[in-house]
Amino acid sequence: MPRNRPFQEPPGTGLDDRAEQRRVTLDKRQALLSKMAKERAERSQAASLMPPPPSVPGRRPRDVESYMAALAAQPFHRLGLSEAAAVTPAYQRLVRSAAEVASDGSVQVVIPWPPVRISPSAIAALLTIAAVGSAEQERVKSQGATEMVRRRSDEVRAVVFPYARSTHAQARQVQVGRHQLGAVNFEHVKRYMNGGGDAAKDFHQVLGRVRNLNGRASDGRDYAEFEHPILDEIVPHATPLGERATNSFLLWRTRSKTDIAKQSRSNEADDRDKADFFLYTLRAGERIGVDLRAIKRSPDLLILDLTRNARNRLGWNWVEKASEMIACLREVHPATGVLAIADDPWTYRTARFDILGTRRPGRNGKQIPAPGHVTYSQTPDIVQPVSTAPTPFEGGIRIEADGFFGDTAHGIEAVRHLANSLSDRGDPKGAETARNLVGTIRRTASLPGSLAELARFMEREASAAAASDLLSVYRAAADIATLADPRSLASQVDADDGALGKARDIMRTFDAATPMTTLLESVVKPAVRSSSKSVFVFRSDLVAEFAADRLGGTEPKLAARIESEFIRFGGERILKAVADLPRGGRNQFKRVVIVAPTRTAILTTLSQPWLPEQVAVLADADTLAFAARDAERLADEIGIARLADRLRNFASKANARVEEIGRHVVRFEMPTDDIEFPNGTVVDLSGGGRGERNLVEIELKNKQRIIARRSTEIVLRDDGATLTSFVERPASAVKPGDEVCVIGHSFVERARTLVNIQATASEEIRDYHELVAERFAAIPETSIQAKLRTLVARMGDQSVTRERARYWIDLADELEKPLHDVVPHAPSDRETFMRFTGALGIGEGMASNFWRWAVVAQRSHRLRYGNVFHDAFRGILTDPHAAMASNRDRTDQIRLLRSMAEEHVAVVDNVRSFKG
Repeated sequence: MPRNRPFQEPPGTGLDDRAEQRRVTLDKRQALLSKMAKERAERSQAASLMPPPPSVPGRRPRDVESYMAALAAQPFHRLGLSEAAAVTPAYQRLVRSAAEVASDGSVQVVIPWPPVRISPSAIAALLTIAAVGSAEQERVKSQGATEMVRRRSDEVRAVVFPYARSTHAQARQVQVGRHQLGAVNFEHVKRYMNGGGDAAKDFHQVLGRVRNLNGRASDGRDYAEFEHPILDEIVPHATPLGERATNSFLLWRTRSKTDIAKQSRSNEADDRDKADFFLYTLRAGERIGVDLRAIKRSPDLLILDLTRNARNRLGWNWVEKASEMIACLREVHPATGVLAIADDPWTYRTARFDILGTRRPGRNGKQIPAPGHVTYSQTPDIVQPVSTAPTPFEGGIRIEADGFFGDTAHGIEAVRHLANSLSDRGDPKGAETARNLVGTIRRTASLPGSLAELARFMEREASAAAASDLLSVYRAAADIATLADPRSLASQVDADDGALGKARDIMRTFDAATPMTTLLESVVKPAVRSSSKSVFVFRSDLVAEFAADRLGGTEPKLAARIESEFIRFGGERILKAVADLPRGGRNQFKRVVIVAPTRTAILTTLSQPWLPEQVAVLADADTLAFAARDAERLADEIGIARLADRLRNFASKANARVEEIGRHVVRFEMPTDDIEFPNGTVVDLSGGGRGERNLVEIELKNKQRIIARRSTEIVLRDDGATLTSFVERPASAVKPGDEVCVIGHSFVERARTLVNIQATASEEIRDYHELVAERFAAIPETSIQAKLRTLVARMGDQSVTRERARYWIDLADELEKPLHDVVPHAPSDRETFMRFTGALGIGEGMASNFWRWAVVAQRSHRLRYGNVFHDAFRGILTDPHAAMASNRDRTDQIRLLRSMAEEHVAVVDNVRSFKG
């Protein structure tokens, strides 16, 4: 190495060099500080020259306790019933929170549990009743007389977002007691005895007249539905701009059906710019800023609906849309309070932290959540009978959880990653298609049988159109083809990952079997052998029927167990039907198996007061993981020790099982979309392939289709009648614009529980058995064998043996059983049944009625009998008075059914004729 190097050490590392570097750095720092100080001075000077921002107007505090006392003093009734009712705990909490945020402009998040169908118009109406009823009373002299009057009440001007017409449905099933409501408002009217008038006077004047209602309608008849006004018509509503519906005005229903409209008024209470009590409706997708600025006076509160249906209206990015609404509200009406309503623990937490939460000052400031309330209410309605007492929690001692992960879950994760990548790269349509593909894979993986088995079942049980429609939600080929198109962004993003190839391979494996198939088989085996009863809860009656059909091939004894109701398969409402049995009957059920539920369905089921001793949950690993996290959060806030124990027990078992099958436990991830099992969009009333095949297809604006013969009677809503009624019209006479009540799978599933068809069927079976026993005994033979020989001969069917017919007449045990344990002893097909009843001398009309209610309604396979249920419910809807006259003890249920039918009305978009 040469010793004469020019540098013995690197340049710039000497002491002088370091001192120079330090000096230069200090000069730069000083120059930067001087520049920043100068900019601050300039900004301060500019700010001092600007006018001060307008101050946020303060709000007058409201006496919330007086509100609640006034609400408690107001009687309510369920529509058409005379029994007094009171507001449920869920709506009491909602009204209290609404009054609190309207008082001080604060924010709150409320989650009623179990989830209830929220009606923002009901919240606004109840808050108005509370505000008007809480106004202070005072005595004043007028024309020499002393009168009790009320001071001016607080205003209630609310905004609801995102709005939908369906949110009014529940409020239309509640009537407000006319005596108390009319008396309170009349005391407000007397405040104007000495002259003057405004929108408040018009409001109180109209409601003060309800004291004179007596149920007499404009047609001269008396109806219980018109003895009191309904809750939905107490507060007028409309959008801030544009046209408004005819059913948006004060007392819109009562005024249109009675003579109360004949009295004069100023109509200022219906004016959205002048009214003291008004509900502004903002739909998703509208110009929020424009609508909010159109509201001249600052509203008292915003009702931010974050329940499941509302989130669906906002779209997959509902958090962003809701945050945008809050930001716009704070800019236009900064003093308005916000009441957010959630229906699951994840949404509840997201609303409190991400949408309405605030962050402390500073770079690392802590996120402060908005105040929240979880309130338990065992009644999902707005009101409940005054005599309702809390139901103690029973059962649910042993909770088990099992699920699946494996290749299916890894493939789902890959497609979900693809969807997120497409969203980040600005391809929302591609991201939506990928999410649809994820839903199809998860839905199919949770089927209780393979796709091939489902196809065979549907082809056998339903018409070709209905089968094709129902199977379409399990087909992924179209979504995969769209994403794999070389021109799409998805095909480029997925070039290395191969997520679409994995999805294609997974769907091919489902043609042979699904993960849920073997999982369910392992649970059914011990239930079939068990000496105690079991109930299996599926997402719909359709899936339950498929499961029973599929498992019947591997478990020969299952069909007999289902027939004898030792094992029950049903949709989400089957567990409630069991819980409603007499105590001795329901306690025979020792186990419930919940198959492929959503996160919310798991927690809702665990929140039921009565459960069998053993509860088993079968779901994919994603659902188990996120349900366990939500259960832990809900347990911390529910405030009911027995329920909290159930939830924590499930969370512990689910988390343990999730780790065992290879999926990690989640804490802060956003939950995956829930699996949906649609009931289909086709309602086939054509009755199969026999007879007339000149058919009519009725397309509805909600994307449903009805296929029927030209002469099939379709149920239409007739608003022109005194009471909103339903009428029959042949399918060939239906035209666009008509409002059709769609009696499809969803309607039947709800109605079967609502009118307790199980109880009706049990009573019909008892009558059927008694009649069969009486007619068989009347056969003029001396022995049972001789009577059976005569009966079989009368039937004239060689396939019917005496041994087979013996079961149909062996009724001694059935006649002694409790009603809920009765099992139909009857032929399983209609043709043989009609031959059997004919041989006993039972008329065809009576036999058809027995077949409909005593056999079909009681058996598990109901898909093929769509016409039967359509005819049965059609008669109840179109001729309610005859139905109530022959079923006096079920009058309330029939009224509830007619009210529920309002939610299944859709407008006809197009009608076409074709040959089937």
